[in-house]
Amino acid sequence: MNTLQATAPFALLLRPPRLVALAAAITELFLPQEAKGGIDQRTGLYNFEGLMGAADEMLARARAEGRPLSVVVIEFSDLREVHEIYGHKVSRKVIAKVVGKLRAVAGMRGLAGRTGTEQFTLVLPMRRDKALQAIQRVLGKPARIEFDAGDSEIVLVPDLVLDSTDAATESMQVVWQEMCQEMATTRKVELRRQHYLQRERERHSRPMALPSRL
Repeated sequence: MNTLQATAPFALLLRPPRLVALAAAITELFLPQEAKGGIDQRTGLYNFEGLMGAADEMLARARAEGRPLSVVVIEFSDLREVHEIYGHKVSRKVIAKVVGKLRAVAGMRGLAGRTGTEQFTLVLPMRRDKALQAIQRVLGKPARIEFDAGDSEIVLVPDLVLDSTDAATESMQVVWQEMCQEMATTRKVELRRQHYLQRERERHSRPMALPSRL
């Protein structure tokens, strides 16, 4: 369903105008109805609306056929800092690498979309354990993306939530919202933990008071 969507947008950048027009027409022809016009222009992935429409189609088929479906929400909060430090050119290349990795995880049968400024969502036609294996195979363990910026190496370490749907699931957007909430809660817990550890380090590193002279 998403074969052309997963490969066309970046490849078009280097093709002659006639081939660009032809490829665009073919992409338009084969994209699901809900995804036409539902493409994120910066990455070539589904945008939020396009992904939710295509994912609901996949969800309905999986539910009818009794097949598993997994959802991955990935947030690269470091992308904003990469843009501020290295500029637009490097930032664009880093995002292209992120997109390539996510497409590799999704494969030919999965869906990949940009669901936020720094957030991406994958819908994978497989069990949760198989989805985890696919993520680790492409992104490593722990998940990360490395980019050689010439005089330095950029390493992106994303926040990631993985879950699977069940027979009662009727809307992919509901699943996505619950996973985003879970990610936000986990992030708050981690921030509190880091704050506590920092205060403990500061408390133990304070110099001892000198004894007053008699």
